[in-house]
Amino acid sequence: MTNTILVFLLTWLGFGAFAQTGTVVVIIEGVQPTKGGELTVGIFRKDNFPKVGKQFVGTEKPATTARIQVLFADVPVGDYGVVAFQDIDKNKLLKSNFLGFPTEPIGFSRGAKIKFGPPAFEDAKVTVEANKTLTVNIVLN
Repeated sequence: MTNTILVFLLTWLGFGAFAQTGTVVVIIEGVQPTKGGELTVGIFRKDNFPKVGKQFVGTEKPATTARIQVLFADVPVGDYGVVAFQDIDKNKLLKSNFLGFPTEPIGFSRGAKIKFGPPAFEDAKVTVEANKTLTVNIVLN
């Protein structure tokens, strides 16, 4: 019994040591520092793309320069969509007009565009590979 538990623990701990991850560098351009607020950047899995607050991993930075770089280390290998928006009023939500179109600057990985709703995940999809650095360029509109 003790040997079984020991083997289980060593196996479980070993899987964590070999987790496949990569680094994602997101470069955001078109930030409007004169409007202030925060730049919110999120990396989304397909099932939650691009729902604000449902990102797999995310961060916020002061919107102080027109170009901001954000680094995400140890992102598990896989497909993701990346979204950045300037939260001018710092309410943690993306403001939109009565038609549902964003009124705060927003951008997506691979230059995916809003048409009659948010872009499809496939249009924004980027792939994180093991032990590699992925650079994602986003221009806020």
